[in-house]
Amino acid sequence: MSTQSLFSKKNIQSHQPDTRRGLMEELNLPPGMIAFVRKNARNLQIGLISVVILVLGWVFYDYYTETQEKKGASLLASGLQTESPEQRVQILESVISDYGRTDAGRWSKLELAHIDYNEGRYEAAAVKYKETLDALPATSSLAPITRLNLAQSYEQAEQYDQAIIQYNFLKKSAGFAEHAHVGLGRIYIAKEDPVQARKIYEEFLNGLDETADPLLKSRIEAKLSLLDADKAVISSQQEETRE
Repeated sequence: MSTQSLFSKKNIQSHQPDTRRGLMEELNLPPGMIAFVRKNARNLQIGLISVVILVLGWVFYDYYTETQEKKGASLLASGLQTESPEQRVQILESVISDYGRTDAGRWSKLELAHIDYNEGRYEAAAVKYKETLDALPATSSLAPITRLNLAQSYEQAEQYDQAIIQYNFLKKSAGFAEHAHVGLGRIYIAKEDPVQARKIYEEFLNGLDETADPLLKSRIEAKLSLLDADKAVISSQQEETRE
């Protein structure tokens, strides 16, 4: 058996230092970073794959959401253009069922609530308005008008305590203070409590600043005058009764 020479070509190549340069060396990365990357190559690959999966998932979800919004809006538009009331209700219910989490779904529920309200089904309308309001963010621009619709539905259904709660919330919403105070005034008059109605109207007037619309102020003052007139009539009737 021949012994391999120490100076054979194969033996010389096996003892030569590895002078190959990888991409990280070409980029002049610090040796410590290169060593860390090579030591943790598998974990880094898994992390990179996870990030790619998350990004792709987000892109797909965004695309899916946008597609649902478009489909819901298209179906809502077709429902609003339908002349048949029965068919319109059916389409709106389909939008709620298939695209309930989209803006079209919320608008469909509002539209169904409007239909109930206009047809005198005030309690059914209140239920739909309440469901829509509960699903809206507090900062949504749709929230105040939905709350107003809810308060009016409660008022028409003579659920005055519930209506008062909603109107009191509405007093804090910019642009809806008049609706809230006038609505509260109506309720207290319906409950035969003119004293509380007067407090509500006066509270609104006292909250107006110098830049307020004069017509707005005159409308509330007219309501106060009506209260005074009613009070005078009642007093006169009481005096005649005593006589």
